[in-house]
Amino acid sequence: MIIERLSFILSQPDRLQEFIDADTKVWEPWLRQQKGYIRKHYQRYPTGRVDIRIWWNTKEDLARASADPQIAVLEVKLKSEFPGVFHALD
Repeated sequence: MIIERLSFILSQPDRLQEFIDADTKVWEPWLRQQKGYIRKHYQRYPTGRVDIRIWWNTKEDLARASADPQIAVLEVKLKSEFPGVFHALD
């Protein structure tokens, strides 16, 4: 099992739940279709940071999903679902 971690910071910390709701709406249907996807968890911080952990069966499952060209479309869709300002952290 492997855990993917994505971190974001929102310019408006009070909108964390809105971001999570939009992220779930956009990404969850796609994730459920990916081979090896197990689950997803959000960790919220009062500073406006949110860490997303995604569990995969194998590193290969994560790599295959990460190479899907649909990801770019989903990223644009998330920005339209959540019109607030957020940035991915490295």
